[in-house]
Amino acid sequence: MSEDTQLAAVRQQQIVDLINRNQSAKLAELRANFGVSEATIRRDLAALESRGVIVRTHGGAVTNLLVSQVEPNESRAVSNVDEKVRIGIAAAQLITGEKTVFLDAGTTALQIACEAQENTRCRYVTSSLGIANELKKRSVPYLYVIGGAYLELNDSFTGSIAISTVRSLSFDIAFLCVSSVDVERQQVSIGLDAYSQVQKEVIGVSRQKYVVADHTKFRTGAFVSTATFDQIDGVITTDLVGKTAIEKMKLANLDVVLA
Repeated sequence: MSEDTQLAAVRQQQIVDLINRNQSAKLAELRANFGVSEATIRRDLAALESRGVIVRTHGGAVTNLLVSQVEPNESRAVSNVDEKVRIGIAAAQLITGEKTVFLDAGTTALQIACEAQENTRCRYVTSSLGIANELKKRSVPYLYVIGGAYLELNDSFTGSIAISTVRSLSFDIAFLCVSSVDVERQQVSIGLDAYSQVQKEVIGVSRQKYVVADHTKFRTGAFVSTATFDQIDGVITTDLVGKTAIEKMKLANLDVVLA
């Protein structure tokens, strides 16, 4: 093995370690970290993808643990938009009075933010930068943002700072975004280990917990289970999930809201 090949192998393993640690990485970040050209990084990522170690995305790569579970927000934002809008409208109808509302990081929760009214007396809390910006644009009078380590892949704040902040709060109603609603195992899951603990903490401090999920999320479990059906109150979705799934959720005593 030549010296150049050995250096490439070492660098590629370091790239894998970085991506697995952070869930994702951008080309510019990798180029700066390893002091090589963008063309070299692209070759490294192509080699790693061919081995099934990582998956390339537009402008970078994600860990293979996230394949088919988590897509970057820019990809998810343009999928099933009409369905997500309907779910957002249905969810917003549950926000009344002076409730403290948590909006999870996710493109379906973003549609709930789009329905926020500037004259509302509710407090809105979110762990998502994009949702915070949408609520600001809507001029809601009471807006709180949970900070921490920024995770670009799902536009959220994570880590110990976010977790400790959530533990100090209390929510009347939380709208949760997930990668999977598994009606057979009666659990909901997400594909991002880095964000999973934040969602678990939110569930623990919320009086009402509603999962918002379009029909594509009704599949077998994602990487990390964050709640069983008996830990949430309901699911807001559409009839595209099918009668069987709807009946199984109702039999599990979930409030099924069809948008």
